[in-house]
Amino acid sequence: MNASPHERRAGPRAWRLAALGLLLATATTLAAAGPARVEAFDKAAWETLKSSVRKPTVVLFTATYCAVCPAVFDQVSRTIAGKRLKLDLVGVVMDRSPGEDDAALLANAHLRQSSRLFAFEGNPQAVRYAVDPKWRGVTPFLAVLAPGKPPQLLVGAPTERAMQDWARR
Repeated sequence: MNASPHERRAGPRAWRLAALGLLLATATTLAAAGPARVEAFDKAAWETLKSSVRKPTVVLFTATYCAVCPAVFDQVSRTIAGKRLKLDLVGVVMDRSPGEDDAALLANAHLRQSSRLFAFEGNPQAVRYAVDPKWRGVTPFLAVLAPGKPPQLLVGAPTERAMQDWARR
């Protein structure tokens, strides 16, 4: 059976329209996802975050100069989604302050994977000390928070197994 010229043109056109629809739906989902604003991160914010988590949360500390942090954000986000882990992802940028470069931070693809986004406010050494007195600013630095439990701290990228364990905390 031979298709008419109109039917042959409709096939690719329909495919293009479907692909465009999928692309727009994905873009809308991505645009809707992620933090709405950059919040201040200081000692008080850390204490509030620790005491207010309702489910296990990975707090990923990063810096705009960190070469490996985007890959770690991607890895953590992919593992959470791919394994359907009940983990939240929160980003904290150490080398920016709220209001300093918010538009760029909120538009950053890897930072948009977090549900909340913070930026250091105040003396960076004092803020790091509040999180972990032994931490000297190495990134990526992760803190895993769970309701009623002390934070677990890690420098570098977590393993998939560790993330699965965190989700059960």
